[in-house]
Amino acid sequence: MSKKKISYKPLIIKYSIEFLVIVFGVLISFNIQTWYEEKKEIKEINDSILTLVDEIESNIFYSEEHLLQLSNMKTVNNLILDNYPYIPKNILIEWHNMYPFGHSYLKNGELRYWTSSEDYENLYLWMITWWNTFAQNEIYFNTLMSSGLLLNINDPMIREEIESVYITKKRRVEVNELLLKGVSDKIFKWVEDQRNSSEKYITREEIFESKLDNQLFNLLEDRAHRIELRIMSLENYIESLKSLKSNIERTL
Repeated sequence: MSKKKISYKPLIIKYSIEFLVIVFGVLISFNIQTWYEEKKEIKEINDSILTLVDEIESNIFYSEEHLLQLSNMKTVNNLILDNYPYIPKNILIEWHNMYPFGHSYLKNGELRYWTSSEDYENLYLWMITWWNTFAQNEIYFNTLMSSGLLLNINDPMIREEIESVYITKKRRVEVNELLLKGVSDKIFKWVEDQRNSSEKYITREEIFESKLDNQLFNLLEDRAHRIELRIMSLENYIESLKSLKSNIERTL
């Protein structure tokens, strides 16, 4: 009796098909997972950009309020120069009530301008040394930078503009802020030098009532120049924030 020849072809076909099904299943599963992760990342980036837009809008509002304060500061400083050395306390209070810039923040974050009688204690000193700290909100931008999400924004022009506005252009605002602070420090030193060189005890208010000189006038002129530069740099910064917000919204 001859042995029956066994054919392995059907088995080969069967296992080949099963293998291909498994491979295709794995590939499809992998592609679905990749697609899901890419979609999740895109959503995360878009959510991040939307949150950044909210932060930019908040910074525009803050910067415009800051600009108003600097403009008022400039007006009062120019009035002091125009009337120098005649700057009695009641006149300074009247000017500041019309053009307020001295302020503080309440516990709820609301801004309150200094216009009460208690606020005007030691008026002379802060009225001519106030330099107004610039402190916008950058929490979310810093989060984007530290997490690396900023680098995942597909549009390179938007990515570069965000970095340019938050770093380079903001830096110009900060430089002019420090320059104004430098003049304010010199004015404060002038006051203390006057007190220290006096033969008897003298208050700061008495100094401004009787010891105004050319040195202080020159410092106030420098102050006017620095305030003007701060206003100019802040105006440019606000325009860059508005342009960035508009460009981001067009890409969403």
